[in-house]
Amino acid sequence: MISNIRRVPRIPINLVVILTAFAVSTSYAQQTENHKNLIEKARNLTLQRDRLQASQVLQRALQKEPKASPAFKEMSRALDELMLLFYTEKGQSLFTQADAAIDSNPKAAIDSYNAALRAEDGNVSVLMALARAHLRLEECAKAEAFIKQAESMNPYSPEVKLLRLQALSCTGSFDQLSQQLSQLNDANMSELSSVEKYLKTFQIQEAIRKKDFKKAKSIQSAWEIANAEYPEVYFWKYKLSSIEGGNSDRSAGAKYVQLCQTMSVRKKKTYNLDVELCRSREKIEEELKTLPQDAVPAEENDDD
Repeated sequence: MISNIRRVPRIPINLVVILTAFAVSTSYAQQTENHKNLIEKARNLTLQRDRLQASQVLQRALQKEPKASPAFKEMSRALDELMLLFYTEKGQSLFTQADAAIDSNPKAAIDSYNAALRAEDGNVSVLMALARAHLRLEECAKAEAFIKQAESMNPYSPEVKLLRLQALSCTGSFDQLSQQLSQLNDANMSELSSVEKYLKTFQIQEAIRKKDFKKAKSIQSAWEIANAEYPEVYFWKYKLSSIEGGNSDRSAGAKYVQLCQTMSVRKKKTYNLDVELCRSREKIEEELKTLPQDAVPAEENDDD
């Protein structure tokens, strides 16, 4: 019986290693080819003005891909690029017209943004602009509708994620906002690096809600070092100075008002993602009139 058993030929170990390496490299090559093909497919759909299908192709692939992989980064960049792209000169022109009017005539700007959206269905640039315009007017429900559309087209966008936090703040949904912030670990924060300076407001507010004033002041101090010309840095410095019953920091309040008053149009555009930029200027200006001239901690009583 034993003599009838056929021996299976032994494969040399070196050959096993070579075959394994080949299989791995082939698999990686196919994976690389696949994600690049998907990007190309999405681009072709965009050329056909099918933004929704282009979005769905890349979103399905991104859901299966590890976030740390090169393929994920390439596909998320492509998704961002394609969702912001304008198909028509008319849409681009209306969007530019709205941008120019947003400060002087926000209602007219919203009308132009809506006209741009009709020409550019699903354009995330327009959806985000509309959401911000309504948030600046504290029209939370109207903003929510556009944020949901933007999330459906590109949920990976840092700017869309920032808008979600801003919408929660607008509606006073602080428990949900707290949950969102708790998910921002180091890995997620690296994905949101382009909007990081705008997140500090929410982190300070969250620390205040938890009565962790030391943490709030630490966040504000680091924020000030990194963004010395950003008005909201000084708004929160001013607010924090009196939050535990101390004197309001007059110099911080004055700095906030001064930066808001002297901000150029070009400078303002660098902060255009902040829907509360300089919103409290007039209020702080009035408060400063009632403060004594020496209402500032001694160690910070320096001229700016």
